[in-house]
Amino acid sequence: MSKRKITRLSRRLAAVPLLVLLTAARTSVTPLPETLIGAPTEHALGESFVAHKGDVVLRAKVYDTEVVTLDAAVSVAIARFAQDIAAGTRLDPVLVPPKTTSLTGAKGRIYCGENQRTRSKFAEAMIGDMFSKYESVVRFCFVDSDDDDKLDRVFLAGAKDKADQAAVPIAPVGYTSRMFQPDDEGGELELRVHRFLPTTNKVQFKLVLTRNGEQRPFDYILTVRGGKPRETYPTFDTNPGKQPYPAYFNDLLGAGLGVMKADPVNGEVELKVHRNFPPQLFKPVQIQVQYVYIYY
Repeated sequence: MSKRKITRLSRRLAAVPLLVLLTAARTSVTPLPETLIGAPTEHALGESFVAHKGDVVLRAKVYDTEVVTLDAAVSVAIARFAQDIAAGTRLDPVLVPPKTTSLTGAKGRIYCGENQRTRSKFAEAMIGDMFSKYESVVRFCFVDSDDDDKLDRVFLAGAKDKADQAAVPIAPVGYTSRMFQPDDEGGELELRVHRFLPTTNKVQFKLVLTRNGEQRPFDYILTVRGGKPRETYPTFDTNPGKQPYPAYFNDLLGAGLGVMKADPVNGEVELKVHRNFPPQLFKPVQIQVQYVYIYY
């Protein structure tokens, strides 16, 4: 898959949620999603096998879609923020919504440095960023505007004041880009037999995300199919009361699974995998609630 094709797909993934969430005139960015690639299956596609509680039915590896490092040092300053970034530093590939492109005038491949806090965590918890010219976190974002593997402009992501939003020229600095690199956290996504419900003859399956061998919670996984965002939730059940066995799940993040029959009393289920997880950009989402206190 070419770099340009990956970028197009990833923009589709991030654009719709961002357009919904971004309403203020601020230069926001979002990280490039990771890539999910199915691992070899233990059973041949279409072959029946018996599984029990906790068994892994399908597994996929998580990859960093693009890893970018600076070839030379660069120093930048915008408004009251400044940063010296050493050669070899890793930059984060990001996506920008049309609003940010319009505000900054930045077009091309965009990579950002580390976050910089603009206020204390206490102040952020109390008032958020309502009365500030900047979001609670800002970062310098570099632009390769002509696709020549050199960064030639920079803007301040998180600036809300128009005077600080425009991308400004810098002396071109080279960078190195590598695609589909193993995730530093050893990320894996597994489809497991989660539990049996003997009273209803149902079987529940669960998608489990692990990092460094530890489970990481998520509310749903965001992908894009046909240019539209899709949300895949971690658990799903058979429902023999409405759909007698065999039952089929034909789109589990692109995978296909057949549940041929189940024996919840003895904790056994007969399965067939028809299709493995295809390579795809994905974004695990965990819903967070933030409280902003307003005093009268």
